[in-house]
Order: sequence, then structure tokens, then C-alpha cells
Amino acid sequence: MLGVIGQLLLLSAFAASALSVAAYFAAARAKNTEPLWNALGRVGWGAVTLTTTAAFGLLLYLLFTKQYQYAYVYKHVSNDLGWYYTFSALWEGQEGSFLLWIVYTSFVGGALLIWSSREYEAPLMTVFGLCQAFLVSMIVGLPVGPIELGTTPFSGLAEAFPEAPVFQSNPGYVPPDGQGLNELLKNYWMAIHPPVLFLGFAAMTVPFAYAVSALWKRRYTDWVRRALPWTLFAIAVLGLAIAMGGYWAYETLSFGGYWAWDPVENASLVPWIVGVAALHAMLIQKKSGRGPKAALLLSGLAYMFVVYESFLTRSGILGDVSVHSFVNLGLYNQLHIWMAVIALVGFGLFAWRYRELPTPERESFALSREFLMFCGVVLLTATATVIIVGTSAPILGQIFRDQPSAVPAQFYDRWTLPLAIGIAFLAGLGQLFWWEKMTVERINRALRVPLALATTSTALVLLAAPFVARTIRPGAGGSPSSPTADAGLLSGLGGTWSVYGQSLLLLLLTFMAFFALYANGAVLWRVVRGNPRMAGGALSHIGFAVLLLGVVGSAGLEDPLQVRGSEGEKRDYFVLMKGEPRTVDGYRMRYEDTERTEAGRTAYRLDVKAPGGETFTLKPVAYKSGEQWFQDPAIKTFFATDLFVSASPREMQSDLESEDEVQGAGGNPPGGQLTMAEGDSTTIGNGAFALEFTEFNPQASSPRVSDSAKIAVAARMEVTNLQTEETRRIRPIYLVMQDRSQKSVQSVIKDWKLAVSFNGMNVDSGKAHLKITGAEVPKQDWVVVQASVKPFINVFWLGVLILTGGFVVAMGRRVQDLRFWRRRSS
Repeated sequence: MLGVIGQLLLLSAFAASALSVAAYFAAARAKNTEPLWNALGRVGWGAVTLTTTAAFGLLLYLLFTKQYQYAYVYKHVSNDLGWYYTFSALWEGQEGSFLLWIVYTSFVGGALLIWSSREYEAPLMTVFGLCQAFLVSMIVGLPVGPIELGTTPFSGLAEAFPEAPVFQSNPGYVPPDGQGLNELLKNYWMAIHPPVLFLGFAAMTVPFAYAVSALWKRRYTDWVRRALPWTLFAIAVLGLAIAMGGYWAYETLSFGGYWAWDPVENASLVPWIVGVAALHAMLIQKKSGRGPKAALLLSGLAYMFVVYESFLTRSGILGDVSVHSFVNLGLYNQLHIWMAVIALVGFGLFAWRYRELPTPERESFALSREFLMFCGVVLLTATATVIIVGTSAPILGQIFRDQPSAVPAQFYDRWTLPLAIGIAFLAGLGQLFWWEKMTVERINRALRVPLALATTSTALVLLAAPFVARTIRPGAGGSPSSPTADAGLLSGLGGTWSVYGQSLLLLLLTFMAFFALYANGAVLWRVVRGNPRMAGGALSHIGFAVLLLGVVGSAGLEDPLQVRGSEGEKRDYFVLMKGEPRTVDGYRMRYEDTERTEAGRTAYRLDVKAPGGETFTLKPVAYKSGEQWFQDPAIKTFFATDLFVSASPREMQSDLESEDEVQGAGGNPPGGQLTMAEGDSTTIGNGAFALEFTEFNPQASSPRVSDSAKIAVAARMEVTNLQTEETRRIRPIYLVMQDRSQKSVQSVIKDWKLAVSFNGMNVDSGKAHLKITGAEVPKQDWVVVQASVKPFINVFWLGVLILTGGFVVAMGRRVQDLRFWRRRSS
């Protein structure tokens, strides 16, 4: 019964949204009956708001009461799911996330736009209502001939799985438990991030509606003043939501970062970048009257990319290249139509009115603020273009191949890094020009202090941080020492650039970020002393500069804790035996034990002593759900750095026979690895042999020891065949070569088909790491640890907060300006 009520509510919402669009469209065209049509449009929108809010509350009730007879409830909650994660379940699926988006759009339109738009109400709500109608159509579940319009969250389980045998025999069957929430979403950030993201999407509809209304009604100037506060609100909320998603990835996923250029991550980033570009184009038009075409086009594009993001995320086209993508629910063609209609409305009207759009009598002077801001708009648009092309690679690639793949992260790094340098430079220069009418002399005077401070700060970074060592690419592009030895000059320069190019670009980005920081800091100081309401622009640019410095520090200067492998190569992972301390790059770690978290997951307790002497405990989590392993890293935050640690238990490892660094893993053929101290003994081969470690011989000599060995240590051992009681002495040898690589000399008992290798030793505990071949060994408890030091990552999060705060301050100013303008106009 409740499902039927929910379905009726969605059908009513769809009908009411269509009625509202039709009424507002009539009001926008017929002046004589405008009040009547406007009133009918408001009634329709009120009905949309009421019915969608009721449907949202009803679905939430079904989830909290665990009513598994409904497919959406069964797919997304389970009996053991806590109440706080039930909210996440609401928007985990496509239908629930669409419903959340719809509710936001209903309140933005009804509670805010209708109340504030005044003479823009009819055309604005026509466009806004059209966007809402498409959203509601995605979940209405209305059969139209042979197809179904949308997929409803209120369908019954038997209706969703009609071929399931249990429903053939018992149509009223209700399962005792549900499938539950995706393990990766069991994080408090996922209860916060999606609602903020969809609020940003809903708000981004407003500048689009204003731009289309301006084109429709030929009001090419006054729309900007009205749309500016909404644009600032949309990019502030959307940017904050993206940062929340980044922090969720940093805290939850084991790849060790906050951004991986995942296609779905990019799809939300692009509307934000285009929205920022649109904001600057609107500021140019408001201040000087120039650039109306750019302001209109970019305001429309920002929302069009939101729609395109929905297509990428929900059509299933990215299902093989993104962990964030929804499954395909059959909305592919419907999403295509939505995208085509929005593009037709936006681009079509823009093309139709293009010749009418005002053109400035003369272009901006090269040293003017408008010209610099327009250059920034171009660079932001270019950045969005690069990202959207890379994100769309799986779609574009279908033209040439059957199974296209996503582009690698290096594609984005290579193209966006130079663009970020230019944007940072303009972010510093633009604010200085905004406050000064510039001449060459004034430019020199204004730039002198910021450039000097930026140069000093960059030099300090080079001196105090291992900048070059962490950012060059050794071995890339051949030998940098003789770039023209085997090729021409251009080829040699290309090889040198492949080694040092990224380091130089990161250094230049650091310099430009410092320049933007100091230039905007100077502007902010003057503004705060005069009119603090005007501080939004300088504050947001400072936030952007701080954010860039955080990116360089956390990503460019990241320092993984490394050990040397048996062949001398560096490895970014190491093994901790239970109870055995190990020092890696100055950090002393000891794996103590496991414990259970509140969610019932296994945490691995690691006692850590930092190089500075501070001691603390980290508890990285690793657990298996179904056939898949999940890892939640542990993070220790210091003042200037984070220590990021993830752990992989023995059970998680597979095919480890060739990994000398991993002790204690069993295998096939029989064998494994042990850690033993002098005097230890154990049985191997399921009780067939007794193995005793008698002593170390630190001065081992043998024909098997190479002259190039710097250190040779033997492990003297006795092996007893417990069936024949025969004892053999063996002496595997551990070698450290002149180049610091490590090797082992195996000791073999051929007739017993048994071999022992001495693969390493822990000087602190006096234990030897042994590899046994030919006999099963008792399993030992250990974890494989990956750890890295992330300098200045908190600077990145600080930059996000300052940037968002700048947008909020600017939004408050624009709201006040709009109120003052309305009072003066009336």
C-alpha cells in the first residue's frame, strides 16, 4: 500500500511539474493573462514541492523500517545497518539520489526563486520547471507503450525480480534481510558529501535558467546582477562537496590521495570550473558591459555539464572504468533526450540571438582588469575542456574500438599543470589590476613586493625541502647527462624535459602560487581596512593560492616509506611480523595485535615511534566483504605533515611465493617463510622435519660467496627427519653486495627435496627471515604495510576552506547589492 502511495506521489509530481511549466510558459508569452497564469504556475510548483517532499519522506520511512518487500530497500539496507548509514542508503541508488536532487530543486524554485525573481518569474520558472520535469521523469516509473518512463524507487521486490524462483512459488515472499550498503560508503563523509553535491547541482540550474531567460526575453544586461549571487552560491556549495568527496577518498580508499582523476570525480569538477569561469565573465560584463556572449554561454554550459555528468554517471557507460558509476537502469535513451533538450534550449537560443548580442565598441586595453579576467576565463575553459575530453575518452573511443579505456592520470597532469600555472599568475595579477588603473610604472611598483616575497619563499622551499629529489623522474627519457649522445638536439632536449620537466613546472607553479598569495594578501589588507564587504575576491584568490601550495606539497613532495628488496630495488611496502619492531625511514613500527571496530571490521594495531620521538598507535583496517577486500587507511596528523598508513593482512595476499619481503605465507608447491631467532626451533612439513636455528655466523666464507659481497652472514641450522631421526646441518647465507643490493645463497638437502634460504635479518631483534621450499611451514601473523609522509596536505584542506569562505563573503555582498539596486529601481 505504501508503495502505491509513493508511486501516486511521483505521478502527481510529474503532472504538476508539467502543469507548472505550461502555465509559466503561457504567462511568459501572454501579458494580458500573466497574473492568472503565474498563479497557476505557482500552484503547480507548490504541488511539485509537496508531493516530492512527501515521496522523499516516505522512502526514508521504508528504509528505516527495513521493509524488504520493496526492491530499493532490499538493495540498499540490511538489518545490521546503523541509523546514520541509512541516510546514505537513501542516495546510494540512482532513484534515491534523483529524488534528493528533485527535492532540492523544488525548494530552490518554490521557496527562493518564485519569491525573489519578480518580473523574471515566468520565463525563469519555465526553464527551471523544464529541468525539474526531466528530473522527475527519471523516477516516475510510468509505462508509455512498450517502454517505461523512468525507474521508480517504490517498485516491489517481486516486480523487480519477476523471474526469481522464490516469487514463482510465493509471490508474497519478503526476505528476512537486505543486501546492505556498499562497504565503501560506510563512512560519515558519505552521509554528508552527496547531499551537499546535489544541492550544488540544484543551485547550478539557476544561472542556466537566468541565461536562457535573458536570451528568450532579450534582456542581455540586467540578468547578470540577479544571477551573480546564485552563481557564487552554486560554486561555493559544489566546490565544498567536491572537497568532501576528496577527503572521503583520502580517509577511506587505500590509494593514498584525495584525487585520482576518476571519470565520475571529473564529471563533477568540470561544472565547477566552468561555473567559476562564468562567474568571472559575469563580473566583466557587470563592470564594463563587455563579454555578454561569454557570460551567457558559460552560464549555460555549467549546467549542461551537470546534465552531461548525470549521463556519464547513470547511463552505465563508465561502469568498467569508474568505481563511482551507477549501474545502468535502462535510462540511457532517456538521459540522451534530457541532454539533447537542455543543449538545444541553451545552445539553440544562444545561436538564434547571437547577432543581437551587444558588442563593445572597442576592445579592452591589454593592461586592463577586464582583459586579464578574460584571459583567466579562457584558461579556466581550456582546463575544463582538457578534463572533459579525457573523461569522455570511453565514449569517444567507441568510434575506434569496441572496448575503449579511460585515459591515464598522467594525461590530466601533463595538460592541466601548465594551465594551472597561468591561472595562478592571473589570480595574483587580476586583483592588483582590479584595484588600480594600471600603467607600466604602476605595474612595476605594485609587483615589486609580491614578486620579491614569492622569489624568497620559493627559494626557501628549494633549500628546506627535498624538492628536486622528490619531483624529478629518474630514468625517464634516457640519460639526462648526455642528451645528444645518441640522438639529435631536439630529441635530447625532449629526453631532458621528460626527466626534469615536471619538476620545473611544479617549481613554477609554487612560485606563481606564492605570488598569488602575496598579491592578494596585499589587496585583502587594504580592503579590510576600508570596506570588508569587498574582501570576497581577494579572500577566494588567497584560498586558491593556498590550495595550490597544498597540492604541490602533498602530491609533488610525497615521500613513501621505502625498503630495499633482494635485488636492490626500492619497494614502497614492507612487512611487519607480529611483535617484531622494524625501523623504516626513521619510523619505528611494531605490529601488536588485531581488534574489532564498532562496525565489526578487523583493525591492525601498529605502535609507531616517529623520527622526532613522538609515539602513537595507528589502526588501519582491512576486511573482506563477499569476494572483495577493502582497506581503510589510518592517518596520523602532525602540524606540517600526515603519516598515511594502510595494512594488508596475510589472508589478503595471493601469489606471494616470489616476494622475498613477505614472510609467513604458505604456497604451492609446499613451502613458506619463517622468522626465527637464535635458539628457536619448530617443525615443518606437517611434523615431518624439526628445524633448529643454532646461531649466526657473521663472518661466513664459502666458494658460493661472491667477491663483490660486502657482508656475508650465515644462519647455522640443524634439520632432523623425524621419521628416520637423521640430522643434517645446513648453512644458508645472506649477502649484502657493494651496491647495497641483497642476495641469498640457498642451502639444499636434495634427497629430502628440502631447501632453505636466508633472505634477511632484523638487527634489532636478532631474528632471521627464512624461506623454506619443499615443506609446509607453520603460518605466522604479519601484515604488509604501505606508508607515506604527505607534507603540507593540511594546507590543501585549509585552502579549500578559505576559497569557500571567499565565495560566501562575495555572495553576501552581491545579495546586498541586488537589494540596494531593487530599492533604487522601485
